[in-house]
Amino acid sequence: MEKLETADVKKTLLHILLSFQKYCDQHELQFYLSAGTLLGAIRHQGFIPWDDDIDICIARPDYDKLLDLAKKNNNFGGHYKIECFFLGNSSYPFVKIIDTNTKIDPTFMDENETSSLFVDVFPVDALPTNETKINKIYKKAAMYRKILMLNSAKKGRGKTKLKALVKPLFIPLAKLIGVRWCNEQLDNLSRTYDFTHGKKVGSIMWGLYGPKEVMSHDKFTKSVDVTFEGHSFKTMSCWREYLTNMYGNYMEFPPKKDRRIHLLETWKK
Repeated sequence: MEKLETADVKKTLLHILLSFQKYCDQHELQFYLSAGTLLGAIRHQGFIPWDDDIDICIARPDYDKLLDLAKKNNNFGGHYKIECFFLGNSSYPFVKIIDTNTKIDPTFMDENETSSLFVDVFPVDALPTNETKINKIYKKAAMYRKILMLNSAKKGRGKTKLKALVKPLFIPLAKLIGVRWCNEQLDNLSRTYDFTHGKKVGSIMWGLYGPKEVMSHDKFTKSVDVTFEGHSFKTMSCWREYLTNMYGNYMEFPPKKDRRIHLLETWKK
């Protein structure tokens, strides 16, 4: 196998994204650039220089349509595959689009399910209008995610020495609770409110920024075009508010110490 440098990893990720865009156009699905990928599109017109992943999101109705399509055939474009716990081929509750011609070695996770380079696809769901209820939903989701991630965590590895030491104490308990329970709780929590009638929406299932990701339903469903690596993609019309809530002054570069790459060693098969 040939080890890929960062530039080749980014090129491969872009090919996954473009192939998935073609797939979505064929099936009348709409996805948006989100999180750091959207920030990269606005600030750099492409990848953030120190970033090496792609995040996109899809409104719940189209997300469920994607799952239904994948249940019939989860392969497209020859070597692209749709993975998700609810498709029976991943430990994650959300969709990943993988390139089966690649192999990765995650730094902190001991997982065989997602062993190829991928693009994350997160569902966007309806939320209540009450801020207290919104906060409770995101706190529950964060707890379920932590337990889920401990199920595939590598012992002795962690972003800090303390986490590396403490992690092995919690892994047995997390495995006792299990992956299925965590994924079902995250899925049920995300589907609490009907997307069609919700006034607020957000990425509940994997919303690492919590309530900062909450958006107006009407502004989210209205799309605009942005440029990423020379190609046109859709995102939500409220992208300025979205990025401001998550990153503050999003056009300002973070301190060098916070410019962290995801450390995915990647090979081409």
